[in-house]
Amino acid sequence: MDSDFYTTLFSILAPIWFGIMAIFLFAIGLRGILTKRPFLVSNRWVLAIMFVSFTPGILIGFFLPGSAPFAVKWLNPMIFTVVLVMMCFALKGYVAYAVTDTSFRDALLTSLQKLELPYEETLSTILLTSVEADLQVSIQSWMGAGQIKVKQRGHSLLLKKIAAAMNEYFRVSAAATNLTSCIFFLVMGILMVIGGIGMFFLFQ
Repeated sequence: MDSDFYTTLFSILAPIWFGIMAIFLFAIGLRGILTKRPFLVSNRWVLAIMFVSFTPGILIGFFLPGSAPFAVKWLNPMIFTVVLVMMCFALKGYVAYAVTDTSFRDALLTSLQKLELPYEETLSTILLTSVEADLQVSIQSWMGAGQIKVKQRGHSLLLKKIAAAMNEYFRVSAAATNLTSCIFFLVMGILMVIGGIGMFFLFQ
């Protein structure tokens, strides 16, 4: 297939990629801003969006002419592929948006008590003693985001129950919020829409 075919295909797919990413970013940003409540989302959604966003970088080598230098044609796709594989291992568990240190901790500990899960708390890990699992917690308070995941495998259902209990806590309580991450996602969504429109007209 010649380069004209790939260029035409890219002109169709590029706005779609931008549109999919914009929808996800708007969904996260507007949910926090409109409800003014923290919430948790599975990192599988984040990984899926990263896959969509990385796909153009991975496929770019097919759209460049055969005479393009190797470093230009294939190095970029290789880098994107390696980063995506790394993200598959790093993005596990659930990510919380619009949270503060206090609201995230209160929601988590309340949920563990509700689920009758005894625990021992350390600096960055909560040991669930009844199931011998380490619940790893990280919070980026300045961004209003946090993450929970279980170190050991085989506890995905348990983690799902904890995340659901935390979301329920946020729905019924007046938890403190930090909307920085949601505002950032909303701005990124707007930029994605502009980029998608720009890519559409660029190839016309």
